[in-house]
Amino acid sequence: MTPTAAPTPPGPRPRAVAVLAAVVLLEALALALAGARLLWSLVAEEPLTVGGTVFLLVVSFAGALWLHRVARGLWRGYRWPRAAALVVQLFLLVLGVPLLQGGQPAAGLALALPAAVVLLLLFRPAVLAWTSRTVR
Repeated sequence: MTPTAAPTPPGPRPRAVAVLAAVVLLEALALALAGARLLWSLVAEEPLTVGGTVFLLVVSFAGALWLHRVARGLWRGYRWPRAAALVVQLFLLVLGVPLLQGGQPAAGLALALPAAVVLLLLFRPAVLAWTSRTVR
């Protein structure tokens, strides 16, 4: 059986895709930094619970790795990262809106604003056309 080349996305990469991938990559970096802070808390401070901190540490680093893969998939023009990015942004909105309403506007904006940008960009026609590859 001869290997076939994966189809390439149509035309040059749209600017909206670059912004979309960059925002998702920044979210991955923020999650990795949160994981690093948890690691520091585990090593240099006394966490409330060691088990809970270790669990959050693993989840945050795994989530950061996953978001990195999503950003890379969007950049390359695959279809599968759109759904993953959509779900993550909806979770961020679910966390960010109550923070905005609860008197923590900085934290709420830090979660909700990038999520809103990604949600708006995900459904642009240029992004949909670019992310139409299904073959890896």
